[in-house]
Amino acid sequence: MQQELDSELLRLKEEFGGLIDDNTLRRLVESRGVNMSEKKISEFGDKEEVSATVKVTKIFDTKMFNKRTGGEGKVRNIGVEDDSGNCRITLWDEDVNLVESMSIEVGDELKLTSCYVKQTDYGTDVSKGRVGTIEKL
Repeated sequence: MQQELDSELLRLKEEFGGLIDDNTLRRLVESRGVNMSEKKISEFGDKEEVSATVKVTKIFDTKMFNKRTGGEGKVRNIGVEDDSGNCRITLWDEDVNLVESMSIEVGDELKLTSCYVKQTDYGTDVSKGRVGTIEKL
């Protein structure tokens, strides 16, 4: 299976004349339903883009804060885990409403795709960022 996948990736890269970078190629293949880079939480690296399937363990309340640039912001955390560890998903501003709009509850499985990892003093933090997606399974 991996050999077939590697062969297809090489074929696509050649088809685009080498003008497509590996990250874009990975996204193209994943958009067609092929999971190339799903990781376990214990494998998340700082400042890395990751995809993973996780289970919700805790949903925190939304908090309001004053932005440095002025105005008010919102932040909400979701505790998640897999069989290798745990971390939190941080939702910012309009994304805090994903919990209600997707009816996310403790025990639900979420698929994170192209989300951004940041290692903090409090542990591993994952955010959707501009290109990431969160899907309830």
